[in-house]
Amino acid sequence: MFPEELNRKPVWSFFREICSIPHTSGDEARISQYLRSFAVERGLQCDHDNPGNVMIRKAGAGDPVMLQAHMDMVGEKTADSSHNFLTDPIQSVLEGDILIARETTLGADNGIGVALMLELLDSDIQGLPPLECLFTVDEERGLVGALQFPPVWVTAEKLINLDSEDLGKICIGCAGGRDIEVSLTESSEDYSGPAVEITVEELNGGHSGIEIDSGNANAIKLAVRVCRQMEELLGGRLVSIQGGTKHNAIPRSARALVALENPMEAHALCSIINKDFLEEYSGIEEEISIKCEEAEVNHRLTEVSSKRIIDFLLALPHGVKKMSGVVSGLVETSCNLAIVKWEGSGLSALISVRSAVESAKDAHCESIAAVGRLAGGEVSMGDGYPGWAPDRSSELLKTAQLSFQHRFGSEPVVEAIHAGLECGIIGERVGNLDMISLGPDISDVHIPGESVSVPSVAIFLDYLVDLLRKLAVE
Repeated sequence: MFPEELNRKPVWSFFREICSIPHTSGDEARISQYLRSFAVERGLQCDHDNPGNVMIRKAGAGDPVMLQAHMDMVGEKTADSSHNFLTDPIQSVLEGDILIARETTLGADNGIGVALMLELLDSDIQGLPPLECLFTVDEERGLVGALQFPPVWVTAEKLINLDSEDLGKICIGCAGGRDIEVSLTESSEDYSGPAVEITVEELNGGHSGIEIDSGNANAIKLAVRVCRQMEELLGGRLVSIQGGTKHNAIPRSARALVALENPMEAHALCSIINKDFLEEYSGIEEEISIKCEEAEVNHRLTEVSSKRIIDFLLALPHGVKKMSGVVSGLVETSCNLAIVKWEGSGLSALISVRSAVESAKDAHCESIAAVGRLAGGEVSMGDGYPGWAPDRSSELLKTAQLSFQHRFGSEPVVEAIHAGLECGIIGERVGNLDMISLGPDISDVHIPGESVSVPSVAIFLDYLVDLLRKLAVE
């Protein structure tokens, strides 16, 4: 379902088609083929590679300008949603002038950027420079497409990334990142008896870069705190624990199975803990829910293993490590305890680290690795991706500021962000690129209820066209 009143409007007709094609991270084959077919149907030059990245070019006047967006989306849904991201189109509704997906993510991140590029490629707007439109795959799981496309595709020296989410802002820098995985193998013992399944849910969650300083609770952290109190007060033993789904999303829910003799006492304890959590996060998390349901199990962890797992998860950091001393209000270094899985006889934990400073990123990774090793775990680290250093002397930035002033009569906010953008990787691989990142107003990315302001998209398209025309005559 897509609002009928948007079907024929600029940008939105393409966004409707994007929403009709499943395209979560790692499942971009169909959207990649759609983009290639789009180019062929319009006689536009098109290149693609094995991962599925696509470059579409359109002739124009002056020096070429590169536009870039990623074609994948984060697939998150509410607990009661039956949506299948592998087969179903995204369902959205128009509430006033806001397009929103109530039960799932919308994919405005970065489908709106893709749709904007398609609108420019499809239109007969005059006065634009030659466009090199790069559509990348698998951004949300680690900027994979940006790491793999052939740099020789790019001849432009200016890049406008369309993966930002605030109309009045121009982004000129972002954090780099790296993932760490810790695996622990533990011992279990036979136990045939009662247990409780603890579910922590109804949390805000959010983007682990943009909203890491929001104070939003991490469901894994709350669940393990419940497990510790079950252990200390009721003699409980951990059976399993899991939570989180994406490396770049703050976990909204988590589940733990705890073996104990008296489930009724567990119900009462969960009620007390729930009230404590709501008091702790008053003004931030308004709907924290702890459910406690009785279960039967045939094994549990040994006392030593149960304590070690709980200690390990309690010791892992989550949240802001350090604020920037250079840019006021900017998070410099952080980490997200993103995913905990129970596999076979052990547990794996994925922690995503971000920092604008490479040495600080490496140091925080090493401190997390040390926690893992002290717990007896095996530690592996990904290669990570570079940050994007701000350049306030950028000529592209100056033109973008002039265009903003011309369109809106005010100064835009120029900022760096703590989230990861593909600009860092693309700039490093291509070299000699002057870069900025822009976008319309998008809210609640990476969680159900993601939305986009319809008027802001039209306003942003006019601004982008004005900027490109200015670049064509420079």
